[in-house]
Amino acid sequence: MARTFTFHALRGNRLEEYIEKILHQYVQIFPYEEANKLPLALRGTYTFYWVIIGGYKVLAAEPFEKMTLVDLRKQHRQIEILTGQKCVLFLKNINYYTRDTLLEEGIPFIWENHQIYLPFIGILLDDQKGKKTIPCGRISFLTQKLLLCSLYQNWENVNVTKAAELMNVSKMSITRSFDELEALNVPYLNVKYRARNFTADTDKKAMWEQIRPILRNPIVKIYALKEQPERLFTLSGLSALSHYSLLNEPDCRYIAVAKKELSLIDFSLDKLSGVGDIPECIVQEVGYKIPFGDKKAIDPFSLMLGLSDDELEEPRISKSIDEMLEKYVW
Repeated sequence: MARTFTFHALRGNRLEEYIEKILHQYVQIFPYEEANKLPLALRGTYTFYWVIIGGYKVLAAEPFEKMTLVDLRKQHRQIEILTGQKCVLFLKNINYYTRDTLLEEGIPFIWENHQIYLPFIGILLDDQKGKKTIPCGRISFLTQKLLLCSLYQNWENVNVTKAAELMNVSKMSITRSFDELEALNVPYLNVKYRARNFTADTDKKAMWEQIRPILRNPIVKIYALKEQPERLFTLSGLSALSHYSLLNEPDCRYIAVAKKELSLIDFSLDKLSGVGDIPECIVQEVGYKIPFGDKKAIDPFSLMLGLSDDELEEPRISKSIDEMLEKYVW
């Protein structure tokens, strides 16, 4: 027989206490009045609640006993279809394989004393770390790299596993990027039941215009050197633009280095260019690098994102950018 509760009985409920403890938000929990309309198999397996978190009202389903991953996936889909509501699984005892699968397939859950995953409101909290891992207000570098790679490579129905292979990162990293894209309402992520797939727009110009407002400057830090490093590095800035177009080489060479490459350059005080000096090389530490073309220069879109407004408005640079995009991107 399905369990029933009154509103007063739900105050002090474990689900409510855990969510309030982690999210530091007031949570309201009510019984789901229409549970008696669900099939007996579901009523005899779960307790159903209405949960209101930060203005969002969702249905929570708590199994009476430990369940297999197969049953959780199947019945979660049934609950959402039968109720027409987003459903969050409230789980006490699961293993990390089940957790990873739920994350990969976009199934919302609350794992008591471990993790909260509510992708439809942009929340992924790990109780072991005690912090948000989805930067909803500012796109992460990995997610930005994913968007640009999908545009360059014409992704079509790419799921978490395939995206991880294409970008050579873990499935967990891609899952977090998909969570971020969902929270940012990026239209190219298709969410259907438990599956999430990314399909880039075949119109690259249209997609670039769509995603440009949420993208950030990939440059993290800039160093000015008196001399160019002996080792060859990826060109960036106006040096990269001259590589892709007929723009003349700038007097000072611009190069892009990832964090792991910084140790290959000598940044001692006698190597750094002083105030008022004209540097021979500008080193731009970047948050990500995308192999593109002959791999001698950073990819065109990241190049553009790293230029200043004044540079973008300069006619000769603007013309060279158009030339680059027509030849290498569009």
